Amino acid sequence: MQTILGLDFGSSNIVVVMQNEGLILKESNLVSVRRTTNGYTLECVGNQSNKLLGKTGDNITTFSPVGFGEIVSFDYAVILLKQLLEKIHLKPSFLNPIKLVLLLPVGMQEQEIQKYMELCHAVKIKDVVIVPGIIASALGENINISANSAKMVMDIGGGTIDCAVINMNHVVCGSTLALGGRTLDSMIVEFIQKKYGVTIGLKTAQNLKEDIGSLYQNDSSTMQVSCIDNETMLVDTIEVSAKDVFDSMTMFLDELIRVIETTIIQLPPELAADVTRNGITITGGYSKIVGLEKYLRTKLGINILVSNESDIAAQKGLTRLVNNINLLETVTQK
Repeated sequence: MQTILGLDFGSSNIVVVMQNEGLILKESNLVSVRRTTNGYTLECVGNQSNKLLGKTGDNITTFSPVGFGEIVSFDYAVILLKQLLEKIHLKPSFLNPIKLVLLLPVGMQEQEIQKYMELCHAVKIKDVVIVPGIIASALGENINISANSAKMVMDIGGGTIDCAVINMNHVVCGSTLALGGRTLDSMIVEFIQKKYGVTIGLKTAQNLKEDIGSLYQNDSSTMQVSCIDNETMLVDTIEVSAKDVFDSMTMFLDELIRVIETTIIQLPPELAADVTRNGITITGGYSKIVGLEKYLRTKLGINILVSNESDIAAQKGLTRLVNNINLLETVTQK
């Protein structure tokens, strides 16, 4: 009997769902390798690698084999996917066939899609169905994608921003930016370095974003963080404010607005009117930035919708797809 799985190979996390089971795996999209005299050997993958971030010497490197919507290291992507399948006790074979519903960014080129297909084939999964991740996000937010009324959805992930307009079960137009929450972490590191003359780690930047990140200009929250003084090279501590985090986000926010406005401009007047009337749904792990909803509404003059479970919208929609083959066929038919 064929096992039906759904896979979302995100830049931050890999999510696997199974028909009639729901979520069965969520692991960090990370691989750690140790440098030896003969090259590199695998240290660990997934959540184990996440525990090593910022805590190892130069002999261990931790990285994402799939990032910003692209496979950057095919061999290690294969290793990571194989190990995660083993973790859920699945070994694809002729006697144990797997049908895989794979979510991919909406703006992906055919050449890159083919690399993802080759990745699946390398772990012996031959039956692969590609679905735009933005469709799954819309389904996860209970948007009626079959209606003849255009809906815009923006998914802000760890490595990419997907923005698309959906009408009658299909993407009318959309684009993907190689910009996401991880880029935002790097922006915070750079801002702190310029303003305070110290260096913080990406993990610290992530904590700042999650703990005091806010788009409210009057937010007075602060946070003490450890750092390295760039002059003395000694360990130090500084107090970072919510305004610091806001100021570091400027370019990121400008890009969000630009991609939304660019997408709307491409639409026929009737569909553009639909989007203005229906509002824009924001999903993804970084849809929860405090004040994002109000900030975008003020800048765009369009209603912005962020639900309580917007961060797991793609997972919920992917689960619906693997549990409803008729729905899956509807969104994949040309």
